[in-house]
Amino acid sequence: MKLSENCYAVLGLACYPPWTVNAGFIAGAAQTLVVDASAGRLSAQTLYGYACSVRPNNRLLLVNTEKHLDHLGGNCLFADNGVPIYGHALIDRKESDLAGDKEFYNSTIQEPVRRAAHEEEVFYSGTRIVNPTRAVSNKQVFDLGGIEARILLTPGHTETNLSVHVPSDEVLYTGDAVVQGFIPNLENSTPDGWKQWLDSLDVIASLKLRALVPGHGVVLVSDDIPRELDRIRQILRSAIKTGSPPTS
Repeated sequence: MKLSENCYAVLGLACYPPWTVNAGFIAGAAQTLVVDASAGRLSAQTLYGYACSVRPNNRLLLVNTEKHLDHLGGNCLFADNGVPIYGHALIDRKESDLAGDKEFYNSTIQEPVRRAAHEEEVFYSGTRIVNPTRAVSNKQVFDLGGIEARILLTPGHTETNLSVHVPSDEVLYTGDAVVQGFIPNLENSTPDGWKQWLDSLDVIASLKLRALVPGHGVVLVSDDIPRELDRIRQILRSAIKTGSPPTS
């Protein structure tokens, strides 16, 4: 999905039922910055192909918006193609984490024969853990050639969450700092983290945006952006008041 002259979204990649996950990329004149690698190697091949086809001569870079494997499981495909991988300094996932995700994915397979056959291995075919090797900082700028992409630390969902802002195109990729339609996942944080999340939403709300690519759901435009931010604020405030996530 083309969002602007330089910004693209890749939506609805397979994830854990009922979720799908989003990714995207920003193509400058010299470099293309891919935002998130999806949950596994197979879907990462799709991302890689799209990113290479828009500006075939560009150097690729990859940034992960958080530590959860639905956003970085595909890192291995990019690493195998020599792509530098950026992310929060606290991201440190292990093969045991991938094994846990496979076990969970297997539990969502309703047909018992397929579950017994471990068909989750097809979904994760060729996937292995590769962590970012280059730490980012708040307001770090990537010069992609004629266009800049800026890192904004937006913690709350996890301590590792970040967003990628393209000021010239008024586009923002938020990872799971914003999800559209779904109830946001609060289980991996704490009430203090939820308060940080509210602050991160204020940072996002202060930006002039034409399009916002959430971690999950559809691209937000125009009045949909503040409306969705308000929906998530209400969920967070309720959770802070009760001390419990809505899905607990």
